[in-house]
Amino acid sequence: ILDGIDIVVNFAAETFVDYSIKDPKRFIDSNILGVFNLLEQARKSGIKKFLQVSTDEVYGSLPDGEFATEEYPLRPGNPYAASKAAADMLCLSYYNTFHVPITIVRCENNYGERQGPEKAIPVFIKHILEEKPVPLYGNGKHKRMWLYVKDCCRMIEQVMVAGRHGEIYNVGSCREIENIALLDQVAYLLGKHYEINFIPDKTARPGHDRRYGIDTAKFLMEFPLQKFGDKLLEVVAWYKAQHQKQS
Repeated sequence: ILDGIDIVVNFAAETFVDYSIKDPKRFIDSNILGVFNLLEQARKSGIKKFLQVSTDEVYGSLPDGEFATEEYPLRPGNPYAASKAAADMLCLSYYNTFHVPITIVRCENNYGERQGPEKAIPVFIKHILEEKPVPLYGNGKHKRMWLYVKDCCRMIEQVMVAGRHGEIYNVGSCREIENIALLDQVAYLLGKHYEINFIPDKTARPGHDRRYGIDTAKFLMEFPLQKFGDKLLEVVAWYKAQHQKQS
């Protein structure tokens, strides 16, 4: 099936933690068995590179001030993260055992236009524009790092072209922010006030990780001179325009 193909970049995955809690099997089938099927085809066809796109969630929830390097222990805290961690381990096993030219990138949270409506920033915008209380897990102090999607694609492309086989690269801007602070920024850019519907963490999302944090020094050492755009203003404006078209 991969005959004549030089490079495979595997973005394919079931995503979103809430869905993995409701239906874990879907994530096992896609994120583990699906990767296995691709690796088997890659092994048989002799491709030049297999780039697995993974996530910072495989490291699990980190204490404040701690950042995971690529050697950090994997401690996935939910079925989605566990399925991605398993896929990473499977990829590395195919590199070590069958010499499939594997490289892995672990990305932080992406944001951008046309993102799935269940993701945080689209949810914030939709509820604010519709003047509905914005759902927020726990006390809103969960921390995430955010990377504009086109910057993420550019970094993945760099690893695709020149990343070393058998290596893992954390990629991201390392811009860390609490969810409630991100909500404040979105509301400010929309020029609107908002109310919050605080949802108890354990009720809404069992095993919800408090904080993700990656160390990107390895990537920046091999791929210096990175520039990261702060595109939140443009992204919020895009969603606002889409909402107005639909109103």
